[in-house]
Amino acid sequence: MLNKLELLLPPLPLTFVFAGLMWAMDTLIPLHTSFAGQSIIASFFLALGLIFIVPAALSFFKEKTTVDPRTPEKSNKLVVTGLYNISRNPMYVGMFFCLLALSVAQGNILSVLISISFVLYLTRFQIKPEERFLTKKFGDQYLQYCAQVRRWL
Repeated sequence: MLNKLELLLPPLPLTFVFAGLMWAMDTLIPLHTSFAGQSIIASFFLALGLIFIVPAALSFFKEKTTVDPRTPEKSNKLVVTGLYNISRNPMYVGMFFCLLALSVAQGNILSVLISISFVLYLTRFQIKPEERFLTKKFGDQYLQYCAQVRRWL
């Protein structure tokens, strides 16, 4: 049954699902904490998220390969330059930072836990299936890349 969750929902809509969960949790269990600089820190994480997402996506378009991670078989080239030198999944890193921005803005510790669960879910049901496919398709080239660049950061 768990395998049916693999590559099921594209990461961007999944990010919005998790953001909705964070909003619902914050509404149902308002464990708010306020602190100095909260807005600035939230804005920083949001900007950081966009700094990861936009250039990483543009790299895929530039290389004319699929940006849809549900169809890894459509990938025709490994993208290993730019942000892909520091993370194998910079778009996902950016999505996490955006969720973290929301959790900081809310000041709700439960939202931080939901952000972390996003990373766990994405790793299990999106990234690991992608990695299996990319290993089959690109072989040693992909394995060498994995040995040099971390999955997240």
